[in-house]
Amino acid sequence: MRSDVTSTSFSPALLVVDDEPDFLRGLARSIPKEIPYRVLTAETGEEALRLLDKHPVELVLTDIRMPDMNGIQLLEEIKSRDPWITVVVMTAYGTIESAIDAIKKGAYDFVQKPFTPDEINRLLKKALERNNLVRENLRLKNQLAGAPTVDLFVCGGPGMRKLLRTFRTVAALNVTVLIRGESGTGKEFAARHIHMLSPRSERRMVTVNCPTLPESLLESELFGYAKGAFTGAHADKKGLIQEAVGSTLFLDEIGDISPAIQTKLLRLIQEKEIKPLGNSVQRSVDVRIIASTNSDLEAKIVEKSFREDLFYRLNVVTIFMPPLRDIREDIPVLAQRFVQEAASEFDIPPKSITVDAMKYLVGRPWPGNIRQLRNSIQKAMIFSKTDSLKLGDFTEERGAEDLPQSDNEFSCLPYRSERDQLVADFTVGYLVEALTRNNGNISAAARDSGLERQHFQKLMRKSGLRSASFRQ
Repeated sequence: MRSDVTSTSFSPALLVVDDEPDFLRGLARSIPKEIPYRVLTAETGEEALRLLDKHPVELVLTDIRMPDMNGIQLLEEIKSRDPWITVVVMTAYGTIESAIDAIKKGAYDFVQKPFTPDEINRLLKKALERNNLVRENLRLKNQLAGAPTVDLFVCGGPGMRKLLRTFRTVAALNVTVLIRGESGTGKEFAARHIHMLSPRSERRMVTVNCPTLPESLLESELFGYAKGAFTGAHADKKGLIQEAVGSTLFLDEIGDISPAIQTKLLRLIQEKEIKPLGNSVQRSVDVRIIASTNSDLEAKIVEKSFREDLFYRLNVVTIFMPPLRDIREDIPVLAQRFVQEAASEFDIPPKSITVDAMKYLVGRPWPGNIRQLRNSIQKAMIFSKTDSLKLGDFTEERGAEDLPQSDNEFSCLPYRSERDQLVADFTVGYLVEALTRNNGNISAAARDSGLERQHFQKLMRKSGLRSASFRQ
């Protein structure tokens, strides 16, 4: 192994595989410093695969003829783990057919032994250029696939932009993150955004929706298993944690996992090690954990259904995603963003939102938060017959649980509380209509309302509204 392996296990690596130790050491030492990767070495295919499970390998240079596992078999195993890894094969005289077979199965190129240092260095530099192009293309595809996530925060209102600043700070740190918030507040969006801003963004984030899998299946999916570990385990299976090596593992709704799996996750976070089912050997893994929950974990700790030590390991950095009712000033911007998104997704023309409709959207309680807002916009876009979204496009589809208590009948709140709520609802609706009509111009909106500008601004602050959210 070259002397620069003292860098962290997260930094990208070049893996050289050959069963002749002297040749292997000489080749590793000859790789130029222009190749910006650590150099790892393996004398067997099995050893190479173990290194692949522990380190983010970008390039592999492997011999074809090896005793336990030949280069073709190793290539197939590598491609099954990560199809984007660039593989170059080394072949002796008389085995050109094997090299051609390797290229057909996904190898980038081959070099024939014996070769000079200049020959192998030129080939590795070409492979590096190819690898950078592939990774950049993959990153752009991931970014396009996650465009709604990016736009949600970049193009959102003041509340969303404040979150974005937090994401940028956290993304640069290789720490565990716990994202908390009600259902529909965008916890997975937040995790994906942190990943995309992090040094690990070139690799796919692996997402596990914990509540959707029963305990027995969740454990095997997360940690993998060895052949014969249980009935039906006919071959070794790589778990999702190993799939996330060098990347981010997002555990969605971690509050719903069982105590047995909590114990295993604790070891993963503390020791960076896992043990697949049916295997007695601990495996080192390099993954970043981001977890989310809408549960009251502190209450679960009191109930003994969630481990306190796991909570503190997860709680290194905590991000609270606000409910939509607390960031109403973002609703006009988000609504317009979701209109554009729906127009693109369904291949229909974008539509404007009328003043009455926007007033309704801002004043609605949104128990389902951002997810519910997006779904309402999508449904209105699909069924609206005009070039604008009107109040009726939204009120026809609302359910009883969405209605503000004061819409049609008085609630059981005390008189003073009910009166205050009615006034607050009226004030928000009135201000939204005035600001929307005047394109966010506070002076003009105040004049239309017959109020002093300072009084109008005071009402805006009390209602959590900002003029920038209403400017086209």
